[in-house]
Amino acid sequence: MIVGLTGGIASGKSTVSKYFKEFGAEVLDADLVAKELSEKKENIAKMVEIFGDDILDETGNILRQKVREKAFLEKEKLQKLNELLHPQVIEVFKNKKENTKQDEIVIFDIPLLFEAGMEKLCDTVIVVYVSKRVQIERMLKRDRHGIELAERIIDSQMSMSEKMDKADIIINNNCTLEDLKNNVNVVYCNLQKK
Repeated sequence: MIVGLTGGIASGKSTVSKYFKEFGAEVLDADLVAKELSEKKENIAKMVEIFGDDILDETGNILRQKVREKAFLEKEKLQKLNELLHPQVIEVFKNKKENTKQDEIVIFDIPLLFEAGMEKLCDTVIVVYVSKRVQIERMLKRDRHGIELAERIIDSQMSMSEKMDKADIIINNNCTLEDLKNNVNVVYCNLQKK
């Protein structure tokens, strides 16, 4: 069974994903897949064409924070980056789906699940919900973004209410880590019964 896991930025989706792993589910993380793909030589060259060579460090590696800042300040560049990497990411997930048995549970951890149309690859979809105020607080603390960039990133994504409308399961993360872990455990047990 393929389970799509999504939520807004700083919603706690990575923590939920970690708990699923602890409980025994296999997790395929779109961010890690995209990171690996962005480290391929041909993709680095195309990213330099899009953003300029100041996105590279002295050794020729991508400076992710620099790419993120540029991408969210200039929507055309974000679109070009997505056009470069999204088809490659989708291919990895399609291959995984084709090679997954129905009695296995594989979590597709995909921040832009709905935006990329990847919910079609999933048998069930979970959305991790958190309030916008909490999202901004976490981004300011975790990523050290200014409030303007934090709001811009949140606003560039599908709204939380839209995601919740499309979800089969909603995990509310306006709670303690202990409560969150318990909630994920209940969801995982229910998925195993399907």
